Amino acid sequence: MNKPKLILLYGFASSGKTTLSKKYLSEHPLSISIEGDQIISMMGQWREHETEAREIVFEDTQAITRVHLAKGRDVLLPYLLTDYTHAEVFEKIAEEMSATFHEVLIKIEREDAIRRLLERGVWGEEGSPSLTDSDLPEINGLYDTMEKAMSHRNVIETITSESGDIDGTYAKFIEAIS
Repeated sequence: MNKPKLILLYGFASSGKTTLSKKYLSEHPLSISIEGDQIISMMGQWREHETEAREIVFEDTQAITRVHLAKGRDVLLPYLLTDYTHAEVFEKIAEEMSATFHEVLIKIEREDAIRRLLERGVWGEEGSPSLTDSDLPEINGLYDTMEKAMSHRNVIETITSESGDIDGTYAKFIEAIS
């Protein structure tokens, strides 16, 4: 049996992380994609306790990752990195669990990333309010935060995403983790 993979798939909101994750799962039986947006939306009143809820999601994600890697299965983490120390934690988990560790960034220029997010119309969490132009300062700030966090990571494979070319982007992703 091959060593399990722990794959951090970075990208801005609406960059295609979930789409690539679903395609990967369809081709890799019993692999798991752990999405913080799904976990947090299962918590009662998380919006009123967002900081604590996000801390819990981070801890839950670590625990699920360890269990799944221990079973010899791949773990894919679609992740909008805003704190580079989170990547360091997952890198250490991969080492502890004897898994191969991959970091892949879906690179989309700021203007395109923001356009895609506004076209999607909501953040990733279920039940999120609609996004409008009034959210642009927050969206731009989040993009800046992501870029700053990404600058702390040294060994990242970068792939580009063309809107609508899922198969082409997926092929680049597979090549990056091979």
